[in-house]
Amino acid sequence: MALADDLYKSLIDESKLYREKVSTIWLQKFTMLGAIIAFAATRADATGGNPDLITAAILSLPLIAVLLDVKLFEFGIHARIIDDFIIRHYREPRVLAEWETAKWGGSSRDDRWLVRCRSIATVTVTAAPTCVIAFLSILVAKPFLGALMYGYLHRAVFVFCPIYIGLALISMPMVLFRRVTAKPESGER
Repeated sequence: MALADDLYKSLIDESKLYREKVSTIWLQKFTMLGAIIAFAATRADATGGNPDLITAAILSLPLIAVLLDVKLFEFGIHARIIDDFIIRHYREPRVLAEWETAKWGGSSRDDRWLVRCRSIATVTVTAAPTCVIAFLSILVAKPFLGALMYGYLHRAVFVFCPIYIGLALISMPMVLFRRVTAKPESGER
């Protein structure tokens, strides 16, 4: 009994830690956005340096933003795995499994609606800044690119962003509000 209670507390703490990391990564993205803006404001002084290095650094920012989004996706999956485990293995007190189920929209129509709203907000604040970073990176890199390369990258951003947001929306049901498929086994806590 005490071991099961300790496991539950440990799982809740771990799930909480993963959720806290989401906001940390989100703030890192906005720090990158601030760096792009600061660079754009001071770029006249930077052009005397290595323009290829400057261009590569600027154009790497969207890739870094995408990698941070992948990390957010991983955190969401991990938190979901913990909550699914609690739902399946902690039948008593019943309120524990009911709460974990409610957090993911599996208990009532109202819960599902609220979880969908939360999930749409999560996807919006994840995918939209990545697209903004991609677009601003291309604009900031423009002075360091030839006209042809700038044209290609400019079109690429306009193709990338709708596809990226579409993929984020498609992944939303899989991670952010899917239902638990396994029922608690008899005899488990």
